[in-house]
Amino acid sequence: MIYVPLTTTPVGWLILGLGGYALYKTGRKKGEEEAAASQITAAPAQIEAAEETKTKETKGGK
Repeated sequence: MIYVPLTTTPVGWLILGLGGYALYKTGRKKGEEEAAASQITAAPAQIEAAEETKTKETKGGK
């Protein structure tokens, strides 16, 4: 196993910083996608079904 002292050299801090930033951006993007997906509801399908029922009732009553 190779030992690389990342916290004692400026290059090591750069590697750790870039790796952490990449993880942050990936997590943030995934979180935004999950938040957008959770805002999608089934309400439009229910509204369409209710409208179809209303039109069938009005056509049948005439």
